[in-house]
Amino acid sequence: MLRLVDGMLMEKRRNKMYKLDDRVWYAQMKHVEKRIVCPECFGKRYLTVILGDDSKVTINCAGCSSGYDPAKGYITYSQWETDVKEVVIDNIEITSKEIRYGFDGCYRANNTNMFATREKAEIRATELAEEHNKEELKKLSRKEKSNSTWSWNVHYYRKEIRNAKQDIERYEKRLSVAKNIEGEVK
Repeated sequence: MLRLVDGMLMEKRRNKMYKLDDRVWYAQMKHVEKRIVCPECFGKRYLTVILGDDSKVTINCAGCSSGYDPAKGYITYSQWETDVKEVVIDNIEITSKEIRYGFDGCYRANNTNMFATREKAEIRATELAEEHNKEELKKLSRKEKSNSTWSWNVHYYRKEIRNAKQDIERYEKRLSVAKNIEGEVK
């Protein structure tokens, strides 16, 4: 909400109106990609599956693989860190709802992230980063790939192995018939 005070337009929630060429501190966040050990395979890049007959097979971990890429043993996530910088206001936009300040030739920000001191800007940047990091942690705790994907992989590759063994047996029988007929394989 804007109001007129001593001939100057002020924002009600923050009793400060900046002017062109004022040096202020801008609170923002920056995105940093981080890695953690895969919570499914614990960095081994494979899982051990116990089948119904208590035999064990290993499969690639679907938790840390992506698309056609093999398992990596880690997962990546976004971390938001504070990023405070001093800027010079080079543009001011005033509407009936808010005041927006321009700096660096094009960027616009409202008064909630602009501060006269670095300390206040760092406090706000920390609040912003913590808020976004909570969301990222929620994403990490949600499992995006179901266990059925892993069991399907076990089923599929075991079926392929059975088929390949049957093919080998069939081809060996054909070779053996050819040996018996001609005495040797041609």
